[in-house]
Amino acid sequence: LIFISGKYFDETRTAKPHDMTHVEIYFPFKSRGSTQTIGSRHRHGCVQVHPDFRFESKTYYDMQYHFRSIETWLQGTCRSHCTQHRWHHG
Repeated sequence: LIFISGKYFDETRTAKPHDMTHVEIYFPFKSRGSTQTIGSRHRHGCVQVHPDFRFESKTYYDMQYHFRSIETWLQGTCRSHCTQHRWHHG
């Protein structure tokens, strides 16, 4: 996964924990040098494949990309890797 943090242009919006604003699934093709993702980037759009994980947002700026593996979840271990936030069980 690629988590994207940033600052909202609209200062009245409440910042999310760690300024996280967006997440996409990263699935590059190493043989093609691709950096593609799948995700929904448009407010009223749909999920689609994007050729590159980098993009310009109209909602937030100062974007930083945080690549994280879901391997522990796939192995059935549901725990937080964040030292500031615990995993919440519903």
